[in-house]
Amino acid sequence: MLGPKEHNLAIDPARTRAVALTWPDHGLTWEGAAWLYNIFPPENITALCWQGLTEARNRSVQKLVLQAPEAIQDFVFMDRDMRPGAQAIPVLRADADVVGCTYPIANMASWAEPTAIHMGLVRVRRRVFEKVKPPWFLFTYTPDGAARAKCECGYFRDKVIEAGFRIARAGWCGHDVKR
Repeated sequence: MLGPKEHNLAIDPARTRAVALTWPDHGLTWEGAAWLYNIFPPENITALCWQGLTEARNRSVQKLVLQAPEAIQDFVFMDRDMRPGAQAIPVLRADADVVGCTYPIANMASWAEPTAIHMGLVRVRRRVFEKVKPPWFLFTYTPDGAARAKCECGYFRDKVIEAGFRIARAGWCGHDVKR
């Protein structure tokens, strides 16, 4: 397990809960499983298999974040198709309230926004979820309802910034991106 001082981490792995979202088949890449189990104590790793990522994210905050013991101060969320390695460790080193890891997505241009984050691999401080009101994640649509205006990640990012928290991006992670 990585220690906070030896590896210059902004978090303490023993005070961090990792949540792996594993729907639909309870699966997780071997890189994702190895990364989690090499950093966090096994008792701080939870797999959640809930249909629909947006609902799974909101439920994980409701059940696994807000009901976590007070000692748990940071939360790492990872989707089942992420492939983190050593290049993803900076997501645990950056000193910000929300830190997203960059990874390949279908629309790579969306990373151009300096505060853009996507929820495939992200670290969030407990105080963010305590202050930001639900729903934390939501897709929004154009006024005519015909097109998506904002993804759940952008919705969360906007609420975090509006609440006065700082967002950063750090590290790189592989991803089984579907185009």
